[in-house]
Amino acid sequence: GYIAKLQKRASKGLADFKKDLRLLLLTRRILYWDDTVIPIMTKRACLRFYGDDRISYYTAHMKKDLAGLLEDGILNFLTEDTYVMHDHNKVNYNEKFRFRNLECCQHAERDIQACADETKHEEMAMLKELLAEAIKERNDLFAAGIMSFSEERIARFDARLEELLSGAEAKIKEHFNPYSSRDELNVIKRLRDFHDNFFAWMRDFSLPHTNNLSERELRGAKTKKKVSGQFESEESSKFYADILTYTRTCRRNGFNEIDALSRLMKGNPVTVEEIFPEFNKLVSATPG
Repeated sequence: GYIAKLQKRASKGLADFKKDLRLLLLTRRILYWDDTVIPIMTKRACLRFYGDDRISYYTAHMKKDLAGLLEDGILNFLTEDTYVMHDHNKVNYNEKFRFRNLECCQHAERDIQACADETKHEEMAMLKELLAEAIKERNDLFAAGIMSFSEERIARFDARLEELLSGAEAKIKEHFNPYSSRDELNVIKRLRDFHDNFFAWMRDFSLPHTNNLSERELRGAKTKKKVSGQFESEESSKFYADILTYTRTCRRNGFNEIDALSRLMKGNPVTVEEIFPEFNKLVSATPG
């Protein structure tokens, strides 16, 4: 009971920290986000992550839906100057949002591999190789200080991509399987419809091609689920999100978590300005 009271007290003491961190998030050029299922009194609820390589910002909701995203007040305040990396969350293409979407290529590779395993279409296996080779080449060029592929290289990639997609599509039409063919058609359609979102990094190597950062930051929730089973209320899940926001952001910026928690319990938490000295200047012109 005492520990539960400390969580509530800690969450209350972090109100200013989360408020300031949210404002800082709105200034980022690239933002990652994802969510995962957490149990709250046997119901499927949601823990959501927003952030980048220095910021970890968490929220909790009873549902994975647009209402929760709007309540968080992050995606709906971003401008067209911001890139948002995600795992094909179609809600990101809502008219309420103005940011530019980036799709995770690693998730696409997993889906492509699953199709190749199921249908045995060699085009899907070659498609995965095509993506893997392009990403490796990108990494090598980036390490050498080059920031994009040439237009000729991109054109060759696009032509080969369409050749493989069309080849797989033709085989599906010839031998349609009601179980596996639909999944493969969905992957083909997704790569075509969201081509620019999947492959924006080919023209700008500073843009990410994977959403692994978000997945890593949500992994701890799975461990907590195995240990604790579930949250007793939506309120307690929000306490957890607030505390995790604080400890993870401190840790990722070189602040000892135990020291940070000790300061929090003494009523003197680490501030966003301590972690990010540029904070006041960055947020001065930020909307919201």
